Amino acid sequence: MNAYFCANTVQDLPPTIGVLVFESLDSDSRTRMVAPVVIKNDKGYENVINAFMDHAWEGFYTSMNRLSRFVAHVETGLKYAVTYAGTPPKNIRYTLRSD
Repeated sequence: MNAYFCANTVQDLPPTIGVLVFESLDSDSRTRMVAPVVIKNDKGYENVINAFMDHAWEGFYTSMNRLSRFVAHVETGLKYAVTYAGTPPKNIRYTLRSD
């Protein structure tokens, strides 16, 4: 496995790492590309993420039908800037999941 282990806990305090999930709720969310998306904070964190993989194929070409949903690990309690490569969706659902 090629992975990082983050021991981000202090005794008697909850972990400060959460999973940020956000997705487009627009009607064209599967066909309009807004990726890559850059997430930054003031502490130097920068993450460039892409949308979910396109699993539909038409011969040798992809169908260009990709879900505009993004997932990133972030440190909770900080402010982040999210920048889209394309025109941002009008309706976006952000969810922060943490323990």
